[in-house]
Amino acid sequence: MNSTAHIRVVADTGDGVEHESVTSTLRRERRLNLLTQLLHSAHNIESIMPEVMRLVVDLVEADAGALPLITQDGEKLEFRYTFGMPESLQGLRLPRSSSLAWKIIDERLPALVNGYHRSERALRELVEHDVRAVVGVPVVADERPIGVLAVYRIGRDEPFTVHDLNILTVIGRQIGLTIERIRHYQAAIQEAERRVALFNASQQIGALLDLPQLYRAIHQTVASLIPCDSFALFLVDPGSERLNTVYSSSDRPDQDNHTLDDAVAQAIASGQSLCITGGGRDTRLLIIMRRGARTLGVMSVHVRATYVYSASDLEMLDQLATTAAIAIENARLFEAARREADVRTRLYEASQRLGALFDLNQIYDEIYRATTSLVPCDGFLIALKMGEQNPAGVIYCVGRAYSKACADLANRAITNGESLRCDHDACGNSVLVAVMRRGGRVIGAILVRASRPYAYTDDDRSALELLGATAAIAINNAHLFAEARRHATIDELTGVWNRRSFFENVRREFQRSQRTLHPLAILMIDVDHFKSVNDTYGHAAGDQVLRGVAERCRNQLRVIDIIGRYGGEEFAVALPETDIHAAGQIAERLRIAVERAPFVTDYGSISLTISVGAAVYHPGDHITLDAVIDRADRALYIAKRSGRNSVRIWSYPATTVTDG
Repeated sequence: MNSTAHIRVVADTGDGVEHESVTSTLRRERRLNLLTQLLHSAHNIESIMPEVMRLVVDLVEADAGALPLITQDGEKLEFRYTFGMPESLQGLRLPRSSSLAWKIIDERLPALVNGYHRSERALRELVEHDVRAVVGVPVVADERPIGVLAVYRIGRDEPFTVHDLNILTVIGRQIGLTIERIRHYQAAIQEAERRVALFNASQQIGALLDLPQLYRAIHQTVASLIPCDSFALFLVDPGSERLNTVYSSSDRPDQDNHTLDDAVAQAIASGQSLCITGGGRDTRLLIIMRRGARTLGVMSVHVRATYVYSASDLEMLDQLATTAAIAIENARLFEAARREADVRTRLYEASQRLGALFDLNQIYDEIYRATTSLVPCDGFLIALKMGEQNPAGVIYCVGRAYSKACADLANRAITNGESLRCDHDACGNSVLVAVMRRGGRVIGAILVRASRPYAYTDDDRSALELLGATAAIAINNAHLFAEARRHATIDELTGVWNRRSFFENVRREFQRSQRTLHPLAILMIDVDHFKSVNDTYGHAAGDQVLRGVAERCRNQLRVIDIIGRYGGEEFAVALPETDIHAAGQIAERLRIAVERAPFVTDYGSISLTISVGAAVYHPGDHITLDAVIDRADRALYIAKRSGRNSVRIWSYPATTVTDG
């Protein structure tokens, strides 16, 4: 999430700290997950917005919400989607002004306004509806603001918090990403329909394998589209590159102006179709036939009168010329069409799979799997930008692509913002690098290499770029999801697991301990005399101390150990594969780490101690996890009663508490 330093907060927002129950937190997380799934699976924004707005309003306990969008002319904000708003506001259009909504759009910064009805930027219609508090965040698609997501509290003075604003900021980004994705999806559908139409046209003519019949079919098609008294085809011979007359509908082509003259040569040289009017008596149209970037030939149409071809006529003939060129090279067409259809299918399937993933390692694995299904691949790597000034870093590598030469090549493509293809490079015989773009910005690159030379084509590069665009969206979504998940699972003050997440992780470790027959130790930690810190130095100093305690404890623990904030000044630690002796040593190490030096705060140095209670689950114990935690808690109680700054251990197998 963005730092609150970049958030505009107006009026009294409270202390910004929410005291929610575990049940409330779980309910909010479920709603956030449901909202994320709804946005991710949408293919039509109209169909999901009523439910989206309901979930958004419910998520922050607002009374109403709206998603005004910028109109096509860019001059008004229209209330397109609302929830809990009066009918009088449906379809309301706000012209450009100094209103809060337009300020959010122009500055691209979220805003929180408690006491909205007293704000000079308040909208009269909202004030009349007794709106008291507002949170608004910009909604951006394709790097361009398109509207504002806003929620309202009506008829009550309960303020919104910065936490509400942060949640809405994430949701606003997700809505923008959804709109952006749907637009790209619809554009892809339109492109697919266009390709289907062209393919059907090629099927009608390409069904003929006999060239003379094919030429006559092309002639008949032209005659059905435009006035045509005679027709001829001039094609470039693939071997000699000479232009030959392969078909003429007239017994005497020279009398119908179908000669290989300077006009045909000019059309071939320029690659542009020509329309020639001959002294008011006839009209000659020369249409270039292309196959890719290569000119295949010319269609010659003659009318014995002056005729002005419309732009629509020329467009149809150009399309037909392309179809005719494809039909003439039918063998290559079918091979290319089959491969392209296969690539499109695999890209679509890959995009579906990538869109369902939020774990970065799984996304990298899927990108690799999709790449190997599209192009030859003896070596593969993914490189991502590590900052505007730093070179790209290789974050995933498979096969023979782990080399400085390959990393440098990927970095060059990212720096230049262009895909590249090399043969007989230092990386290998064939190398293809496709840049990954997100909203027009290059975020990384996919590199593949093959052992045989000239293994990659321009089609391979296009396919890999399309995959890269989908992959970039998936990677960005994963980062957003991870950020949202972090805020839902991490204690915001200390940076360790919150109570709910701690228990989830420890339950998994407890089950693993039961399966593997390894011990599991639990430590309960309490900061001694913490209330006096708050009373003497203030709560801000107390917060800094709690952060310091969490950091010192975390520095003494292993990567596999689990530490969480149990509540207030209490912490809990789970130590996998740790027996009673080792648990006592670790607990003592934590105690010493806190005691050894005062905590430096903005309000002075503060010396503190902690008390620790420990208990261990051993394989074969017929007790629950809650019982183990209760034992550790009772040991902590004894440590506190025994003068604090001490460690007490619930002995095993005896049900007594001993010194650490």
